[in-house]
Amino acid sequence: MCARLLIDLNKIRENALAVNDICRSAGISITAVTKMHRADRKICKAILSSGIGILGDSRLQNLEKIAGLNCEKWLIRQPAISECREAVRLADVSLNSEMAVIKALDDEAGKAGRMHGVVLMFDLGDLREGYFYDEDILFAAGETLSLKNIRLCGIGTNLSCYGGVQPDYGNLSRLVSIAERIEAEFGLMLEYVSGGSSTSYSLIQKGDMPEGIDNLRIGDTILIGRDDITRETLPYLHDDCFVLECEIIEIKEKPSVPVGTIGLASLNRTVTFEDKGIRKRAICSIGRQDIDTDMVPLDSGACVMEASSDHLLVDITDSTIGYRVGDTMRLKLKYASAMRAFTSDYVIKEYI
Repeated sequence: MCARLLIDLNKIRENALAVNDICRSAGISITAVTKMHRADRKICKAILSSGIGILGDSRLQNLEKIAGLNCEKWLIRQPAISECREAVRLADVSLNSEMAVIKALDDEAGKAGRMHGVVLMFDLGDLREGYFYDEDILFAAGETLSLKNIRLCGIGTNLSCYGGVQPDYGNLSRLVSIAERIEAEFGLMLEYVSGGSSTSYSLIQKGDMPEGIDNLRIGDTILIGRDDITRETLPYLHDDCFVLECEIIEIKEKPSVPVGTIGLASLNRTVTFEDKGIRKRAICSIGRQDIDTDMVPLDSGACVMEASSDHLLVDITDSTIGYRVGDTMRLKLKYASAMRAFTSDYVIKEYI
């Protein structure tokens, strides 16, 4: 064994319970986002056991893996037109912002003899997906309501992912206002006003969530146990649901700054260095093909330095553990590292 990922299902369930209780008290349902772990079926079951009733993923291949689980399933990335048949088969609801796609979904839903739910996405300034102007989403709502096999079940937004625009009372209030205009103009009640992802969860804790937001799409906070705005661990959540164990293959003392003319490092990276003198470094048998470097050694005296494709460098100068070649380094994974670990065939997955 060179690298394995330990997955603590009990801690994930406890996180889901805590987050769901807080959201429920604010009148907000959770769509638990499963893309980080590729809709791992055991993790999905742990989350559903908390009382959360909706799972969402951006990949149809992942939704295929959880077919049969007793919950509502959302496709949280608009499908390509070529994916609409599978989207209707695998998802109860999809997030959409193009009428050509919604009409293709209507066509496929008609062939399948079923209704498909649509959440229209509205761009509040982050400039990823969604209608940007009020009139455009109002027009899209009317067009969607005219389709026979599509039900307009809500509107939603995405923040923080492309432009880094943070959710706040002001921009989410605008989403609520748009929802109210749609309801008034077309004489209906929207089931969902989905106010973003884990970054929006921070507003609940601060008491700044506008009334009318009734759904959030949450992955990071449940899985990593952190406030996605501050990136700090929430004291009532576990931040060690995913622990990587990897083997040390080299230990050497070397300068902290490379010797020679410095250019681009592997994978077209520009790396900067601080001269700390001679440092003791361990190399572990894993790299950026399998993980990112956003992880923290459980040994408080160790510090992740950098990684190339196949090597992880960890500074162990200040560690009180007498590491030897062949020993195991244990690290808590954050979102990006856990996501890569789940996509890597070189990392063994084990459940606690």
